[in-house]
Amino acid sequence: MAASTLIYALSVVLLTVSPLLAGLYVDQVKLSISEVGWILSIEQSGAVVGALFAFWATSRLRWKTLIILASIVAILANVATGWMAGFAALAVTRFVSGMASNTVTLVTSCLLARSPQPDRAFGAGLLVSCVINALWVWLLNTARQTLGYEATIGSGALLFAIAILLSLFLPKDASGSKETSQFGAATTSDRTGSAWPARAGLAGLVLFGISLNIVWGFVERLGSANGLSSNDVAWALGLGLLTSGLGALAPALLGDAGSRVRMLFITTFVLFTGLSLTWWSHDVIMFTVSVSLLAGAWNMGLAYYMAQTSSNDGSGHYTRAIYIAIAASQSLGPALAAVLLERAKLVSVLVVSPIPAAIALGLVVLAARNNRQIWTRRSIQNAR
Repeated sequence: MAASTLIYALSVVLLTVSPLLAGLYVDQVKLSISEVGWILSIEQSGAVVGALFAFWATSRLRWKTLIILASIVAILANVATGWMAGFAALAVTRFVSGMASNTVTLVTSCLLARSPQPDRAFGAGLLVSCVINALWVWLLNTARQTLGYEATIGSGALLFAIAILLSLFLPKDASGSKETSQFGAATTSDRTGSAWPARAGLAGLVLFGISLNIVWGFVERLGSANGLSSNDVAWALGLGLLTSGLGALAPALLGDAGSRVRMLFITTFVLFTGLSLTWWSHDVIMFTVSVSLLAGAWNMGLAYYMAQTSSNDGSGHYTRAIYIAIAASQSLGPALAAVLLERAKLVSVLVVSPIPAAIALGLVVLAARNNRQIWTRRSIQNAR
């Protein structure tokens, strides 16, 4: 299980540290901010394709083989990225990288889900990823100053080389099967016959992810626009991602604390606070806090919206679509930002980004209220 956790954490690094890579595309390849938004969106679109491919392939191929093959493709794509000078060529390599990396993510998440305690397994994966993300941001900043652009961008290949080595410790016989999802046993939806809470959780996951990803790809540019140096931004991103592990720790320690809706209110508040501080961050300390809050809110939102979906999904259909939903949100967010930036200033991403998260919370609240009404009517009918 340790190997699965580490591979999972390694596979999400490149998509998480995309703000630093976005800055490199602007400075070195001379792309516009809008073009960088499309590059990020294309990479996330590749992640959607990777999630769909892995959804199909996990029931047909051995998971260890699938991880190794996808890692090899990711290595080739990241090495090639360092030598691409134009928008079209860069878009192709980032699409392939996103597809391969998210294939690895989905397969390892299936391995973690088979843990006797999957909540702790996913929590460990998120915590380890926070540490690796922070270390990788600092390493990228050092590489940019000492090794140059090509080596810095291509260094993503190292992550998947390590993943291949770790995959040697995975069980050879791990593969998909036709059994019902491990999530959702004896759920509220089973008792009420309503799939509304699971649907609301899945839709909420997409919308919350869109909110974060509208702004996340441009965090580095926002820091620079507020007067921070590239070195300050890199250190703030690294430290912020490291401290955002508290967001992953909260669901692991508190669970839903008696009310998942209340915890989602808190999660949304943390996101809105992080967005506000990003606008007002004119020094390293405040910028670090804003990055920590944004990344921490994502960890909390990921945990609670996934739980909202899986714990109300008796059939397992919606649970199996979780990582497709995550990849879709990570693709749509940068695309919406790119459209905004073609017509408005950089600050527009901060103005628009809270809206999808507010809608996501509203859907969960309405679903919870609807479920209580169904449960109350059933109880009254049974009493008669």
